Amino acid sequence: MKKFWKIVQVKKKSINSYEILLDDKILRTPLKKKLIISNAKIAEEIYKEWNQDTNFIDTDNMIFYGIISTSIDKIYINRKLYIDDMLHFIDTDLICYRAENPDDLVRLQSKNWDPIISKVEKYINNKIAVFNGIMPVGQNKVIKNTITKSLTKFSDLEISVMHRITNITGSIFLALCVLKNDIIKKDVFELSYLDELWQAQNWGYEEEASRNRKKIKNELNRIVYFLDCLRQ
Repeated sequence: MKKFWKIVQVKKKSINSYEILLDDKILRTPLKKKLIISNAKIAEEIYKEWNQDTNFIDTDNMIFYGIISTSIDKIYINRKLYIDDMLHFIDTDLICYRAENPDDLVRLQSKNWDPIISKVEKYINNKIAVFNGIMPVGQNKVIKNTITKSLTKFSDLEISVMHRITNITGSIFLALCVLKNDIIKKDVFELSYLDELWQAQNWGYEEEASRNRKKIKNELNRIVYFLDCLRQ
């Protein structure tokens, strides 16, 4: 996007209400709704995303703006659609499908992913099945119903964060642990790209794949940082 503004400001409307101004015009969502922000730290981060010293802005890097805009434009009017989209990952969740060999990868997956399974089992008071291979098998239907109830308790912003993490990582269980504050920022990328990182370490790093992983890692870190700001 070509930069069409010169000055970016944060305007405090009340104790818990902030707006971003682009040359005195209120920043809006892609659907032209006013962007009202209830968190000072998040407002500051969105200010930074729009106050870049360049003539062209990469909107893909506007993580904070994107999360809030999605919550306002889409999730607020159709939470069920986004919750259902995440629930589709239950039967194909990344951390439930394990390698059969080699042994060191099998051990690595168990060491890193079993604790996530255990955390989610405590959340839902139910056993989660783990499978060998990559063919989808499916979980007990009770698990879906229990997680659905858990997701309905999250705010629109939290749903926006979780939906984004789930789609990037391929794991609703991992995303749920992040929302529950049981996984810290530095571990999210490593846990979700464990197989690919193992392959790179054993078979060599490919330049383009490494660049893609770096971009995804930065995005995940920003998303989780958004959640950290939201909790402050």
